[in-house]
Parts: sequence; structure tokens; C-alpha cells
Amino acid sequence: MFLIAALWNWILAITFLILPRIDINYFVATGLEIPNTMLWFDSYMGMVFVFGLGFYIVSKNMKENHGLILMACFEKFTVFVIPTIWFFLGQASIWVVLFVTVDLIFGFLFIEHLRVIRKLT
Repeated sequence: MFLIAALWNWILAITFLILPRIDINYFVATGLEIPNTMLWFDSYMGMVFVFGLGFYIVSKNMKENHGLILMACFEKFTVFVIPTIWFFLGQASIWVVLFVTVDLIFGFLFIEHLRVIRKLT
């Protein structure tokens, strides 16, 4: 599960780091306003990639990485909540919310996994 989460993050980060260089107009379909600079967006995608590294580390040894799993839970819920708030403010499309629902599902799975591991120890 954590390896799949790592792959999900890496694919998203790399895609969104490369895509704007191909055609910035792809972002219009998401309902997002195109910023004058990609600095914040690129920084965010860099962090998405780094969290993918964390998920990969957890996938190698799930019993010893409770702290990383807890961070992963927080990250996944944050990635869902923030775009949902922007949707209700009229600044993001429903497609963005549907897309980040995958992160919400991962967040619930991570919490369940952490709960089971803590029972075993």
C-alpha cells in the first residue's frame, strides 16, 4: 500500500512538474487560475515527491516507521481538505476534489494500518 502511495506521489509530482512546461493551458481544465509564477506550485510538487520518498521508506519497513506513517496520514488529509475548501470558495473545480479523493482514501488506509500495527506492538 505504501509503495503504491509512493508511486502515486511520484507520478503526480513528475507529471505536474513537467506538464506546465509543455502547455500551461492544461491547467485551465482543472478550474484553477494560472499563477503568474510557478514557484509555489513547483515547490509544492517537490514536497509531494519528497513525501513519496517517505512512503517508499515506510514500504520497506512498516513496523519501524510509525512517525512517518503519522506524517503520511496528516499529509493525505491535508491534500484533500485544502482543495475541498478552495472548491467551496469557487476557486477549484469538482475535478480537483474528485482527484484528491484518492489521497483521502490513502489517509484512511494509513490510519487503519497504523492502528493495526500499534495493536501488535
